[in-house]
Amino acid sequence: MHNLAIKYYNMGLYSEKQLALFVAKGFVSQEEFKELTGLDYKKVVQAD
Repeated sequence: MHNLAIKYYNMGLYSEKQLALFVAKGFVSQEEFKELTGLDYKKVVQAD
C-alpha cells in the first residue's frame, strides 16, 4: 500500500490531504510526506 500511495500521489491522482490519510493509517511516514509534498503533515491535517 505504501508504494502504491506514493506512486498515485506522484501521478497526481491523490492530493496532499488524501496522502495525509495514508500517514494517519501508518502506511506513509510523516518524513516521507514532507519529502513528497514539501508540506508539514500536521499543518495539512489541522487545515481541515
